[in-house]
Amino acid sequence: MPPFTPADVPPAPDYAEASSWLDLPENPDQFGVDIIWLYPTVLVDNSAWLMDITRKDLIAGAAESVATEARIFSGQANLYAPLYRQMNLAGFNLPEEQRDAIVAYGEDDAKRAMAYYMEHYNKGRPFILAAHSQGSYVLTQLLVDYWGKLGIEDQLIAGYVVGWSVTHQDLKDNPAITICEEARQTGCFVSYNSVAPGRQEASPLILPGAIVVNPLTWTREETLAPASRNRGSTFFNQDHTYQILPEFASAQIADGGLAVVAKDPARLNSPYFPQGVYHGYDYPLFYENIMSNAAQRIQSYLDARK
Repeated sequence: MPPFTPADVPPAPDYAEASSWLDLPENPDQFGVDIIWLYPTVLVDNSAWLMDITRKDLIAGAAESVATEARIFSGQANLYAPLYRQMNLAGFNLPEEQRDAIVAYGEDDAKRAMAYYMEHYNKGRPFILAAHSQGSYVLTQLLVDYWGKLGIEDQLIAGYVVGWSVTHQDLKDNPAITICEEARQTGCFVSYNSVAPGRQEASPLILPGAIVVNPLTWTREETLAPASRNRGSTFFNQDHTYQILPEFASAQIADGGLAVVAKDPARLNSPYFPQGVYHGYDYPLFYENIMSNAAQRIQSYLDARK
């Protein structure tokens, strides 16, 4: 692709328009809790550096993440998913400074979407922040730059910043960010990247100083969590039917990654990542555990405020 220039920037979303949201709840009062979801990378062709949020094929790709990954939370919370001008997958190969300059458009969108949501939709409800892949990259940038200054921090149940690295440098840059240490903790963030043992260096998502929370224990302890603790990995078919496989994978924090031993590693191959990098399965591998944990943290938050 040719070098990125300002001429490549598509129009910014207007979050007062329903068309700038991938998903809004039909009944915003169904649950007493909201979730804000930032979808993973769907712009993978050579057409543009930034996503045009009016492109139907990209909207459909982003909607897949709502039907699969965000489904973990959507049965427990009112789902808000803003469209944002995400970076082309090719941008991950750029030097960090150039990459961050392109991702800044998505970060600005996410910040404006959050502000619009808080003013017009939130109505004082507690909320979960959740994202995957580039959505987590954008969310991490937003947290480092603004968390602790938004005035909404005490409404956070938890944040699932999965498929990107929250690093020790991030925490140094913004001490208001708290990493979760146990299953019922609230106001904190979870982050991890799934790989086969020894494949940490092959993952472009694992950054130096990455901090990892094990989704089978919800702690940062480096002891092995056996597959017997895995309530169920969930694999989706194209028609959104799915199969739940209990005890499919173990998990252990090691070298900045989440080392996963799966019963059938061949199920975890991806056309976009090196063998042994299980990025596309960060949520599916621990699906039932994450769903259960979201319920735990919601209840913990509500109990503390009775």
